[in-house]
Amino acid sequence: MTTCFARAALAGNPSDGYGGAVVALPLRELGAVASVEESDTFTVRAHDRSLHRLLTAAAEEYEARVGPIDGGVLSAITTVPRSVGLAGSSALVVSALRALASTNAHRWDPIDLAEAALAVERDRLGIEAGLQDRLVQAAGAPVVMEFDPVSFRALRSPIDLPLFVAWSTSDAEPSNTLHRSLRRRFDAGDEHVRTSMVGLAGQARAAAAAIERGDLRGLATAINRTFELRALMVEIDRTTRALADVGRRAGAAMNSAGSGGSVVGLVPTVDHLARVGDAYESAGFDFLEVG
Repeated sequence: MTTCFARAALAGNPSDGYGGAVVALPLRELGAVASVEESDTFTVRAHDRSLHRLLTAAAEEYEARVGPIDGGVLSAITTVPRSVGLAGSSALVVSALRALASTNAHRWDPIDLAEAALAVERDRLGIEAGLQDRLVQAAGAPVVMEFDPVSFRALRSPIDLPLFVAWSTSDAEPSNTLHRSLRRRFDAGDEHVRTSMVGLAGQARAAAAAIERGDLRGLATAINRTFELRALMVEIDRTTRALADVGRRAGAAMNSAGSGGSVVGLVPTVDHLARVGDAYESAGFDFLEVG
């Protein structure tokens, strides 16, 4: 069995698809687990059509990049809430690619694994997406990622970072919706979108430096500014706006964790997390402290 965790972007998103930079971290409390059981022929076992499509496309991409799959039954389960912007589908794909690699001792380079996972969804399934979800999931650690050219570096903070994520499953919307709109505008030469992407990359680099200094105030500024730049490019959906407002009223710096109905927040102290969690519970949203 192989595991891949959900992820939350802290700053710079969604500039990853546009040559920018992003800081993100895995959410070890939520993840997907894939396995390949012994069988003479290869098949995919899934409980719904969407999962079957993901796993089948992952197997096809694996064969194209690595070689034939001799046999086995590929299956996967997940605890990541679907379509809320926490990279649930890419967690399934990455875990599946890892499980397939375990059958013939193939060793994935993190960037190669991330690019293969992106190809599964973007090229084989027609889902508009960027590399950052898959790259932080392939790295399995908090990272700052650059995308022109692609590189990443693990981030370590001298202090605990009091972070959380919150989401709503009732109004979830696939991230593909937002990404398609942005891609059309960027490709059409929309100067506002292009300038904003440069600004977002700058916020990612500022966030990375703040994390390594243990500078919570600087990190909070980069998180908030990322959300502001995002709001200048696209209309923030009602659910994400409501989630961000709950956190802000409770004293947190807020950003969209992805694109689909989830947010990530930073508070001044670990003790502050309980107060924020109560606020989200009262508002009827899901809440998770990031360990």
